[in-house]
This record gives sequence, structure tokens and C-alpha cells, in this order.
Amino acid sequence: MLEALMRSSRAAVRELHVRSALNPMLWLTGIVTPLGIGGAWLFRGQPTVLMMLVALATLPVIVTCIGFTYFAFTNPEKLQSEDYQLRHESLQMMQTQTGSTTIDVSAITAITNPALPTLQLPPSTGGGAE
Repeated sequence: MLEALMRSSRAAVRELHVRSALNPMLWLTGIVTPLGIGGAWLFRGQPTVLMMLVALATLPVIVTCIGFTYFAFTNPEKLQSEDYQLRHESLQMMQTQTGSTTIDVSAITAITNPALPTLQLPPSTGGGAE
């Protein structure tokens, strides 16, 4: 049973692609909480150690919930994936550079599909040395 749990854990880790401000706390919660609960079960005959391990197991959960609430109210875009944040920033920079809300479709395609060839910029007409 433990081996099946380990295999499913490894598969879940391989599939994890979302990176947000909460990822470190979620990892800490996922590692410390089961260890703390398992340790509390092993030391259930010693009340002092039991209480310390239960506190250790619940602390990351509480801190993660507080962190999520903080980011949800103050900076919700930090809860999005890193890829989303980069694309959002790229679109905002393009919008400020063009000064309008209309953005070229090929630019949006290049941002949303980075595997496609990069945009070809028009040759400059300035008098710079080449």
C-alpha cells in the first residue's frame, strides 16, 4: 500500500506544472503534514510529543490558508501560474507601447504559442548604422 502511494505521489509530482506564489507552502504542507500526523500516531502514548507533532502538522496548513487569503485579497495574480503571469505582463507591455487596446493578432499568437517562430520585426527606417 505504501509503495502504491509513493508511485502515485511521484506521478503527481511529474505532472505538476503550475508555479505560483503558494507552491513552496503547498510543498511544505504536503511533506510536513503527513509526517507530523504519522509521527503523532507513533507517539500517541506520550502526550507532550503527540501535541508537538500535531502542532507541527497543522502549522503549515494554517500558514498556507493565511497566505492564500492574503494573496486573494491583495495580489490575486500571484495565485496564477508563472506562465500566465509572463503572458499577462507581455500583453500589458505591448498595450502600453502601442497606446491602444488593439493588439496585433500575430503578437498575441506569439505570446500564447511560444513554440511557434518568433515575430519578424519590420526593418527600421531610421538613419542608424547597420
